[in-house]
Amino acid sequence: NAPKGLQDAFKDFTKPKYWQKHVWELDPDDQNNNGYQNEDLIVWMRTAALPTFRKLYRRVDHNISGFMDGLMRGKYELLVNYTYDVSHFDGSKRMILSTTSLIGGKNPFLGIAYIVVGCLCLLLGITLLFIHIKMGKSTTEIINVTPRTPWTPQ
Repeated sequence: NAPKGLQDAFKDFTKPKYWQKHVWELDPDDQNNNGYQNEDLIVWMRTAALPTFRKLYRRVDHNISGFMDGLMRGKYELLVNYTYDVSHFDGSKRMILSTTSLIGGKNPFLGIAYIVVGCLCLLLGITLLFIHIKMGKSTTEIINVTPRTPWTPQ
């Protein structure tokens, strides 16, 4: 962050069309979480690899008393300020409470793709091994050099 403050550093820049706040106003409670260091901004600006994606909003801190086993039972309310219109490209927004597994998030595409590519590599490896065993030269044919072995200089 700038020595005189973020507001001074960004004085010559305008905020994007749909932003409600300037980049220096993203976290009024913590001045060190403003600007391009703001975690919410970093997650939001990260490009998604697939057309259907999820972006992390918050995590449960399991070190806090009462949250060791996850969220406490009860009603939760989420206030959403709808500031970015997604209807012009047929987009939608949803709020999903989820947990991660050992291999990451809930999108099965990458897991399925890894398994398919792994199976193809295994099949190709077995096929090439079979071809090598059946049609390749044996080790004795390669090593067996006699005085009568033809030799041509390069």
